[in-house]
Amino acid sequence: MNYLEPPIKEQRFTLSDILKSFIVILPMMLISCKHTNQEVTIVNSKYFHLNAEEDIASQDPMVRFEKKHLLHGAITEREKRLRSGHYYVFDWLNPNWKNSNQPITVRFEYRQKNTGSKIHRRDLKTLRSTSLRNKTKIKIAGTEYLQNGKVTAWRFSIMRGEMLITSDQSYLW
Repeated sequence: MNYLEPPIKEQRFTLSDILKSFIVILPMMLISCKHTNQEVTIVNSKYFHLNAEEDIASQDPMVRFEKKHLLHGAITEREKRLRSGHYYVFDWLNPNWKNSNQPITVRFEYRQKNTGSKIHRRDLKTLRSTSLRNKTKIKIAGTEYLQNGKVTAWRFSIMRGEMLITSDQSYLW
């Protein structure tokens, strides 16, 4: 036994000490377990304008492939002309796809050259998102494209109910 050192006291925790500690620790635990509500995001938007009557002078094989892919199966000149138009592909993520109870509406609004400032709209309603990664393809082609002309501006929106969640748009929108 060393007489120079003070004796070590035994510490016992009382019920009030434990309750005080619990009151301090509980809010920290609840804050750390907070659920982050991530919303839908548009990851990528691709655009291709197909003019079946023009030859593509690009050296890029992907551009030539895109034209061949979109014209695949069109035999007559009329069939090829009807495939001319604008093609859009939007990739989007829905992190809460398993928990979503309201349907998602994908809305594509656009203006065309011959219709001036008139806004055309297409709504695609889903009962619910079926996966985390989603892809929406939109085609403005055929007689609509031949009569109304090129798309001059567009906006792609994702809505839950009547509430806008996210959107992407062209520069001129």
